[in-house]
Amino acid sequence: MKKFNKNIKKKIPIKELAEQFSHELDNKLPVHVMPNGDIIYKNYLVRKMANENWGIFNIQNKDLIDQFFLKTCALMATKAYSNTRVEKFFEIKRLDNKYWSNFCDLAIYKRNIKTAKDLYRDWETDRKSTRLNSSHSRASRMPSSA
Repeated sequence: MKKFNKNIKKKIPIKELAEQFSHELDNKLPVHVMPNGDIIYKNYLVRKMANENWGIFNIQNKDLIDQFFLKTCALMATKAYSNTRVEKFFEIKRLDNKYWSNFCDLAIYKRNIKTAKDLYRDWETDRKSTRLNSSHSRASRMPSSA
């Protein structure tokens, strides 16, 4: 019979794990989420704009620094901008733009496919109705005596 090791760690309850995770996250990325969904990081505000993009604003002068399609990119860019890591900021901006262009291309592709399917369906319907409505006894264009 095997003896159990007394040094086995107890399972930590989920509530304690959540508190520990929250504390570690606050130390690594000190953000404050407002009730309206805005995020404050140091002296910057990440807010959803009227055009559905996420804007980074300077809290002190309320100037728009830049806007992003993805909220996560806006938050990462805010951190890079606050640490004056301009190269990282523009790398995140390029990533966000690439996502946006791929998203737009996909949306256009889906719309074009739907249009093509609709046109094909209409063409098939027209072709079948024309065939059914035409007389079945067609006069041959070739003369019978050649």
